[in-house]
Amino acid sequence: MDVLATLRRKDSLNLFPIENRLSPRAAEALASDAVNRYPYSETPVAVYGDVSGLGGVHDHCVQLAKEFYGARHAFAQFLSGLHTMHTVLTALTPANGRVMVMAPEDGGHYATVTVCEGYGYQVDFVPFDRDRLAIDHEALAERIAKHPADVVYLDASTTLRLPDARALRAAAPDATICLDASHLLGLLPAAPDTLVLDGGFDSVSGSTHKTLPGPQKGMLVTDSDDIAEKIGARIPFTASSSHSASVGSLAITLEELLPHRVDYARQIMANARRLARELVEYGFEVAGADFGHTETHQIWVHPPEGDAHAWGRLLTSADIRTTTVVLPSTTRSGLRLGVQEVTRWGMCEDDMVPVAELLARLLLRGEDSAKVAMDVADLARGFPGVAYVDDHGR
Repeated sequence: MDVLATLRRKDSLNLFPIENRLSPRAAEALASDAVNRYPYSETPVAVYGDVSGLGGVHDHCVQLAKEFYGARHAFAQFLSGLHTMHTVLTALTPANGRVMVMAPEDGGHYATVTVCEGYGYQVDFVPFDRDRLAIDHEALAERIAKHPADVVYLDASTTLRLPDARALRAAAPDATICLDASHLLGLLPAAPDTLVLDGGFDSVSGSTHKTLPGPQKGMLVTDSDDIAEKIGARIPFTASSSHSASVGSLAITLEELLPHRVDYARQIMANARRLARELVEYGFEVAGADFGHTETHQIWVHPPEGDAHAWGRLLTSADIRTTTVVLPSTTRSGLRLGVQEVTRWGMCEDDMVPVAELLARLLLRGEDSAKVAMDVADLARGFPGVAYVDDHGR
């Protein structure tokens, strides 16, 4: 097997809501000597000497994260979103504490309940309004009044709606409220009702390679001195290495995207709404018609019953990257599409027209997947780079 040939990028159409394209500079960082190096550290009993200045790269990344999200504190040591989840929960939840999370059928992350139960926490679910496809704040307030929660950990992985931070705070005034924004980190600069760190979320964290077009890593921001102290105290026992090359890649991503972060987020949302409308025009059943189908990067498509995985396999055969998961709109498997990477390619609303046509040709008209794959490759070759990056960087 030629491993390097397999690892090289293929001309495909990426509608995964969980991936993105690195910029050339950010990708170069991952192939640097730092990939196998530790930054300088010193304790009362040990010195880990580094001659490369990697600690300065980490500090630069932290400063950029604080500027990007308007936060007082930031942490970039985490290796993934799940690693971040473990650190946040164990740092902020007391022993035998009670944690409220999103139920998996309501879009919650598959691992959260198992993680919480493994640490001995009591688990309850945030009430979800299946008609509105959103959190039921009134029911949440009633439930918390009867059974107070130590932590409300919002882990929505499959979501069309942006959470309202102030409404959540009003419903759970005494709980620590943590947003797992793995799917939303790149959208938050254009989501003022969600990116609320004073009177809203106590922490915002998540993986950095979905709507945020960085490397596979994890990050957390907060305005709370208390939260920052607890997270900082916990990190040495959950992360012995922050993977210096990935820290550098994340710093480059934040640096390049910083001047464009609002435009990029708005374009993702606009592209998602346009793709949803185009799919409806072709005859697909798309969730969320009452609110324009989506407020995020995701679009949910309901296949004929029992055909979700068949659709997923067919799309893969035509070099279209997608996911099929349980959708909260039906509690059955369906297509969960995302437009963050094609937006990063430089696609705008009108470019969603040929994207929708490719899906319709394959899934509704039954065209040969090899023929569709040829047109997929042609479309992908028209967008070989990345947008929202100044030529000179910063």
